Amino acid sequence: MPTRRPRPTGFKDARVRPDAAFFTQEFGGEFLLKYEDVRTSASPRQTLMQFLQSTYDAGATLGHWNRKELER
Repeated sequence: MPTRRPRPTGFKDARVRPDAAFFTQEFGGEFLLKYEDVRTSASPRQTLMQFLQSTYDAGATLGHWNRKELER
C-alpha cells in the first residue's frame, strides 16, 4: 500500500465548491461530493469541475506546490 503524505495544515477547513462538498475523516480524510448531488444539479459537468478545481486549489495552495511547474 502506498504511503500517504500528511495533509497540509488547514486542508480540512478549506473552502471548496460546490456547497454540497464536505470533508470526512471516515474515508481517510478526504473531500467528497456525492454522486446524487452532481447528478441532480442544474449543470452536472460544472458542479463536478467546481469540486475538482477547488479541491486541487486547496491542496496546491496549502501544500505550497510549485504550480508554475505543475501547470505548464
